[in-house]
Amino acid sequence: MKLQTIILAALLAAPMAASAQIMLSDADLTGAYQSKSYTRITCHDPSIIRDGSKYYIYGSHMGRGYTTTTDSYKNWTNYSSWSDYNTDESSTVAAKSPFALYTGARCNYSIAYNTPVVQTYKDCNGNSQTLKFSAHSWQNTGNNVKGNQWAPDVIYNTTMKKWCMYMSLNGDNWCSSIVLFTSDNIQGPWIYQGPVVISGFGNDFKHVASSYNTNDWEKTDYSIATGETSLAERYKVVAAGGNYGNFWPNCIDPCVFYDENGKLWMSYGSWSGGIFILELDETTGLRDYTVKYPYQESRKDATPGAPNMACTSDPYFGKKISGGYYVSGEASYIQHIGKYYYLFVTNGQLQATGTDLKGYQMRVFRSENPDGPYVDPNNLDAMPGKKLLNYSASASRDYGIKLFGNYKWDLMPNAEICQGHNSATIDADGHNLLVNHVRFNDGSEGHQVRVHQLFLTQDNWLVASPYEYTDENAVTDAQIASKALYTTSQICGDYQLMIHPYRQDTQNNAYATPVNITLNEDGTITGAYSGKWECPSGTSYINITLNNIWGSSYSPTFSGVLFKQTIDYSNIEALCFSVCGTSGTQIKGNMSNNPGTTLGLCIWGSKADYKAAIKYTLDKMTVPVSDGATINSSLTLPTTGYLGANIEWESSNENILTSDGTVKGRGDVTLTMKIVKDGYAYEKSYNITVDADAEATVPVYYPESTYKNTTSGWWVNFSKSDYTLAKGKSMQFKFYNYSDKVNNYDNWCLYGASATHGATGYTEYFGIRCDNWDNATGSNTGCTSDFDWSSFTSDMNGSLVDITVNYTTAGVFTMTSTIKTTGGKTYNYSYTKTLTAKPANIDLFFVNEKSYIDGTSLATGIDEANVSANSSVDAEYNVNGQRVNKNYKGVVIRNGKKYMQR
Repeated sequence: MKLQTIILAALLAAPMAASAQIMLSDADLTGAYQSKSYTRITCHDPSIIRDGSKYYIYGSHMGRGYTTTTDSYKNWTNYSSWSDYNTDESSTVAAKSPFALYTGARCNYSIAYNTPVVQTYKDCNGNSQTLKFSAHSWQNTGNNVKGNQWAPDVIYNTTMKKWCMYMSLNGDNWCSSIVLFTSDNIQGPWIYQGPVVISGFGNDFKHVASSYNTNDWEKTDYSIATGETSLAERYKVVAAGGNYGNFWPNCIDPCVFYDENGKLWMSYGSWSGGIFILELDETTGLRDYTVKYPYQESRKDATPGAPNMACTSDPYFGKKISGGYYVSGEASYIQHIGKYYYLFVTNGQLQATGTDLKGYQMRVFRSENPDGPYVDPNNLDAMPGKKLLNYSASASRDYGIKLFGNYKWDLMPNAEICQGHNSATIDADGHNLLVNHVRFNDGSEGHQVRVHQLFLTQDNWLVASPYEYTDENAVTDAQIASKALYTTSQICGDYQLMIHPYRQDTQNNAYATPVNITLNEDGTITGAYSGKWECPSGTSYINITLNNIWGSSYSPTFSGVLFKQTIDYSNIEALCFSVCGTSGTQIKGNMSNNPGTTLGLCIWGSKADYKAAIKYTLDKMTVPVSDGATINSSLTLPTTGYLGANIEWESSNENILTSDGTVKGRGDVTLTMKIVKDGYAYEKSYNITVDADAEATVPVYYPESTYKNTTSGWWVNFSKSDYTLAKGKSMQFKFYNYSDKVNNYDNWCLYGASATHGATGYTEYFGIRCDNWDNATGSNTGCTSDFDWSSFTSDMNGSLVDITVNYTTAGVFTMTSTIKTTGGKTYNYSYTKTLTAKPANIDLFFVNEKSYIDGTSLATGIDEANVSANSSVDAEYNVNGQRVNKNYKGVVIRNGKKYMQR
C-alpha cells in the first residue's frame, strides 16, 4: 500500500474535529427579530376565489372577507358590514342584505330561498318539467335559514359570465339542499336560481312547510333527474328500519370546479352516506340532467332494490367518490394541480371542546379523473368499503395523506387544532394555496382562517408548508423541480422537526411540538432522531430517512421539498422542508404510543435564522438561577432552546457544581450558559455560591403576558413562560397588573397544574384569581385578603404585585402576595392548599382576562447607582434583595445605597 493511501485511510477513519463556534455578543443580537401581529378573520368553512388582485372568501353563515398578496394572506378585510342585514323573518326589506329577488330588490335571507328564477327544466329524457322549489320550506320542522347557511362555494362561470354561489341550506334529519345563487359582482347581491341536489326525501321527516310532508319527493327534482314517477324502494330507508345517513348523503358542503376539458362538476356530501359528485350544466350552473348515472354497488352495475350501503353510483345522487358506511368524511374539495386531481376530505368532528373524539383534520387523495377513483400513497381507496374509525387515537385505518394535525410552534400563542373544511386555489403566480379554518386549545370554539402553501413532491403527492403563506420567499413547483435553490452549506444546520402522527389523542386536544435535529454535511441526521438526508441533483427536492421511528426498527423515508418561509408572528426567516411518507412498509399503529402508519404521514422541518433563534431563546427561556445567587441543592438546567437552538452548560469547578447542575461541594463557582445554533454561540455567566447548609436564594421572575391589551377573553392571554416549582422550593414573581377596571376578575390569575395549559395529561391543582377566589374549586376556600371591594377594580389597575410561592415536601402549596396600588394603598393576599396528589413538581403560569401583566420594567429598571470596584464587604444584595457574593457584577445594595460593582 502506498504511503499516501495509508495516510488517507487513517484520516478517513479518524473522527473529524468539531468546527469552531463563532461567538456572538449582545451587539450582534440587537434587532435579531421582531414580533408581528395580524388582522385575522373569522370565517368558517372558507371558500376562496380570486377576482383581479384580491382573494375573496365566503364561509358558513355568510362569513366573508378578502386579502391580497401584499397583505400576506394573514391580514384580512371584511368587505361589507351588512350591519342592516335584517334578522326578522317576516321582513322583506334589508338594505344591506347579501340577497336580492330576481327584480334586484334586496330581501331578507328566508325570502331569498323561497322563489327560484329557474322553474322550467329539461329532464333526463329531454321532457319539459316545472319545479318551484322553496329551500326554506324543505328544511326540517323547527329549522329556518338563520344559522343554517353552511359552507357556500363560489366560482366564476365563464359561460354565464356570472359569479355563482353554491349554498348548502342545512336542515336536521338530512332535510338539506344545495342551491345556486348568482351575481354580477363577487360581493353580491345574490339571487336564487334553483336547486342542484336535495336530501331527506322519502316521507320520513317533517318539513317546515306542511304541504311538503305528503310525497315530499314530488317537491324535489327527483323525477327530473331520474325519470321515475314513483319513489324507489332504496330511498325508503327509515320505513325499512334503517338510518338515512347509513345509505345516503346529507346534501351540504358543495365544491364546484372545472376539469381540464372545461366541464363543470360539483362534489358534495357529508359524513354517513359519503361524498358524491355530479356533472353541472355550464350554461345554467345547475345540474346537467342529461347525464344519467347507473345504479352500482361496489362500482359494479346492479339491480336496485332495498337500501344498500355498498351503493357507489345512484341515478339521483350521482357517483360516490369517498366515504360511505357512516365513515367520517365531509367538506370535499377538488383541485387539479400538475398531473392529477386532488380530493381533499376532512375527517373527524369539528369541535374543539366537549368529550367527543373531535379530531378535524384534512386528508388528501388523488386521481387522473375528476370523478375518481381517488387513492392515497398506499393505493388505499377513498371509499373504505366498510364501517371503520378513520381519525383520533382509536382509529382502525390510516389513509389519505394527513396534511397536518394539531400542532404548536414556539412563537404561536396557542396550539392550532381542529383544522379543516378547506378550499384550495392556484394564485396568479402559480403558487398552490390551501385555505382552511382552525380552532385553538383555548377552551373555546373560536376559529380563524389560515392559508398555507401546497407543494408537489417528486412523486406528485401534496405536502403543506409549516408556516402560513407569505409571498416574499414563495417558490413554485416548477422552480423546485428544475433547480437546486440552496447549497449544501445553506441546507445543513440545526432544525426543528415536527411529526404529524395519524393517531393523535384528539379527544384530549393533544398537539405536536417540535424537537431538535441537525442535518450534517455528510448526509447524516443527528439529534432527537438519527437518519440521513439527500437532495436529488439539480432539484430542491429532499429525502429524509428517520431511524427507529415510533420506537420500531423500521426506518422509513419521507420525500418532499425545500423552500424558505417567514416564521409566523415574526420577521424571522427559515429554510423549511415538508415531506411525506410515500413508499415503504405501512406500520399498523401497534407501537406503545399508537402513532399509525408512516405512509401518508407528513413531517415538517424549520431551520430558523441563527441570530433570531439565539436571541429568542435568550429572551424567553427560564434560567433556574440568577447571577450572584446562593444555592443549596442541585439545579435542573435547560438544554433545549427555542427555534432549534440548543443550550450547553460549563462549570468552572466540577468538584463544586457539575456542568449538569449537580451539587458536589461547597464554594464559589462560575456557571456558563452557551446558546448554540448553526455553528454560532452566545455565552452568559452566572457567579454562584454553593452552600448546602445555607438558605437558598429565592429565584425572582418577572412574568409578562403574551398580549399587552385589556380586551383578550378568558383562557387566551397567558404568561409567555411557565415556571416549574419543585417540592421544598420557593420562587418569587414581580410585575405590574393592568386591567380594564370592569370586573373584579379582570386581573391576574395564577394557575398550578401538572403540565402547561392545553398539554396532554393536564391536571389542574388550583387557579388563584386576584379577587380572592380559586377557579379550580369555584370557591374562596384557602383565600385570605384585606381588599377594599368598593375600590378594588380601580385599585388593581397599575398595581405593583409581589408574589412569593412555596411548595413543601408534604405537598402544601402557599401563595403570599403584597399588592401596592398607584394610590398608595397596600393589600395583602394569601392562599393555601394541600395537594392530594402531592406531585414532585407544579407547573405555574399566569392567565389574564381583559387585563395583562408586565414585569419587564422591574427586571431591568435602575434608578441611580454609584460606581464601585469589587468589594470585600459581605453584606451586599442585588436589586431584588437577594444576597450576592464578591464575584457579583452589576448593581448592588450596600448599607442602603446602590453601587455599580464591576
